[in-house]
Amino acid sequence: MKYLFQFMIILIFVFLGEVCEHFIPLPIAGSIYGLLLLFIALCTHIVKLEWVADIADWFHGIMALFFVAPAVAVIDIWSDISGIWYYLVLLLVTAYVVTMIITGKTADYFLERRRDKK
Repeated sequence: MKYLFQFMIILIFVFLGEVCEHFIPLPIAGSIYGLLLLFIALCTHIVKLEWVADIADWFHGIMALFFVAPAVAVIDIWSDISGIWYYLVLLLVTAYVVTMIITGKTADYFLERRRDKK
């Protein structure tokens, strides 16, 4: 029952994100809105971390499963992208490095902020 409750909380934020996508005229996916809303709810303690921690850990454990369909799609369109694959790899590596740097700097910022509060 605990897992169902945690899953329902995440589904509520997914739904709210889709609602935001419908009403806010920006080219942002509903899943991004949902993540932002959940992040804000966690930061403001509207949602407690314990309410979603176990199911989030489970999702993290099966995350690789979500990449099977895109991998199959790449194999399916390989003939179309075979001439530019190296540009795509360069783009992916660059995006990965930039994402890691931004994530690290953001985590450092919040850790410093938490340490300053104590």
